[in-house]
Amino acid sequence: LQLLSTILLNRSNFNVMMKYISSSQNLVTILCLLRDPSPHITLDAFQVFKIFVANPGKPPEVVKILFDNKVKLIKYLSGLHKEREGSDEQYRDEKGLVIATLEGLELES
Repeated sequence: LQLLSTILLNRSNFNVMMKYISSSQNLVTILCLLRDPSPHITLDAFQVFKIFVANPGKPPEVVKILFDNKVKLIKYLSGLHKEREGSDEQYRDEKGLVIATLEGLELES
């Protein structure tokens, strides 16, 4: 999972990243990993999840999954790795941005 995150966030793999984050099945897999009991897995899953949320060109099926689950996701993310927020400014900022993006998410009509 950490390797996946590293690959997707590397600029030279932009096309791979776009293909990966366009798949609703990949999103569902990452959502399941966010609920893993291991804090290491959930942190790595968050690193991939934030890419799905930040994508300005989300396919409709990805938007629908995020929209249908946004209340639960916001509640869950609010408490995710709360202990890191005091010492990890980047994590705190990224988590805040993901939550704000989810709050503003709307279905296109």
